[in-house]
Amino acid sequence: MNKVDVIISVCGKPIQTCLALLSLERACGDHIDKIYFIEENTQTRGIDVGCHDYILNALSHKIVHFMPKQWNYCFPIEWDKMEDIDYRHSIRYQYGWEMSDKDYVLIIHNDVIFKQDVVGSMLDGIGDNVAAGHIGQCWYCPAFFSGKCTPDTYMDYRPEFRELVSLYRGAQPPEGKQVRAYHIPRMHPIFFKQPWPLPECRVNEWCCLINMKIARKMTMPVGKATPFGAFINVGKQILDVGCQWFRDMHLRNQTCLNFDIYKEMYHDVPPTGQPSLIDRDRYKDKELVALDVLRAEFNYPY
Repeated sequence: MNKVDVIISVCGKPIQTCLALLSLERACGDHIDKIYFIEENTQTRGIDVGCHDYILNALSHKIVHFMPKQWNYCFPIEWDKMEDIDYRHSIRYQYGWEMSDKDYVLIIHNDVIFKQDVVGSMLDGIGDNVAAGHIGQCWYCPAFFSGKCTPDTYMDYRPEFRELVSLYRGAQPPEGKQVRAYHIPRMHPIFFKQPWPLPECRVNEWCCLINMKIARKMTMPVGKATPFGAFINVGKQILDVGCQWFRDMHLRNQTCLNFDIYKEMYHDVPPTGQPSLIDRDRYKDKELVALDVLRAEFNYPY
């Protein structure tokens, strides 16, 4: 059996992180060689986000623990620093991306729960695609909530620039509030030159399989494509993790498979990343839910 490496970027959530990795090992452990556990260096800004000693010890036979020298948080990539290895390794997932020698890597969040062997299923299904996972931040995308595009049809809906701008100008998000810069008619020149893939298109990083046989040679530092974990500053808003990498891959004639990961794993309905990290009550509730599962299913001693 060909093994995969796992890459997880961890910022707080120690109990949820523990559940994510123990459930992954239980469901998919036979497929996994190394787990690149990248712990965000919040200490550089005097922030204590908890201790991960339990899971680091429990899976010490697989975990490679790495803490970047700086904390890049959600800051846009600084292109002039890309030759600096310390800076580059502060980009989410990048250390594991560069260290892995496997043909496939699994990228996950630290707030997921695995129920069945999603790795085996994705390995069987990925084919010649550069990645497999849940496609698109469609909950933010006016093309989706206007009925023009879906994760399964993202290859087919390719609007011209004027249509893309019109979609954003007329957007009425289902949430009833502006969660993106829809109201700003000016869009970044990258979309004028190439409006497709759409701004919110990506393969969502809470559980995706990357075909490194294709991606490694195209992506920095080997190739010129943007690192998978980079945020990109496009003026009035930021392209989220994976969006520019997704664009770069498709502009190089690669495709991604929209794979139904939710049959075999669980992740909260997005948007959940930042809200569940910075909302103290929500954060505590999620940790307590994870604690109950750990005690019930994994003999967690605390």
